[in-house]
Amino acid sequence: MNSFWKKASFYFMCLLVMAGSTSCGLLNHHAQAVYHESINKAPYDVVIVPGLPYDTGRINPLFKARMLWAKELYETGVARHIIFSGSAVHSPYIEGVVMKIMADSMGIPTRHTFIEDKALHSNENVAYGLALAQSMGFKNVAVATDPIQMMVLKKYTRANSAHISMLPFSIKSMAAYYKAPFPKVNAEDAFVED
Repeated sequence: MNSFWKKASFYFMCLLVMAGSTSCGLLNHHAQAVYHESINKAPYDVVIVPGLPYDTGRINPLFKARMLWAKELYETGVARHIIFSGSAVHSPYIEGVVMKIMADSMGIPTRHTFIEDKALHSNENVAYGLALAQSMGFKNVAVATDPIQMMVLKKYTRANSAHISMLPFSIKSMAAYYKAPFPKVNAEDAFVED
């Protein structure tokens, strides 16, 4: 490779790193602005936590982060109840059921957690979670998730459920969530054959 292409490759890589850093910074800044706007409406009767595929061999870092975020929101009084939402989409485990099993083992009182097990994607997590919340009489509802999914859901919630708030965690907290201890559970009750 001649010197021109070496320099061009180097500058291109630098540009990619800077673009990635800037976009993460902007995303985190936006997520924090949304969080600070939403926290003023707390405490929430219930927060909906969208699921992620569960794999018994390795816990997805976002799965772990959403669970730890849900626990934090409950323990700090931001959320009075939690709905874990998700069906068996990309694994043979019903996401909402696995998350409830995890929440029980993390010390969140079982009487304050609920399962929505029909949702196949993010929009359905909100739609079915909201329907369950309303059927139980909950009025002040939020979605607790990561900043990336928050961006995906904002358009849907604006069009379909504008009264739902978003409670994204900070991207900067991911490192702490990743390192935090996490319970190993028996997810047999969440397993489905097909």
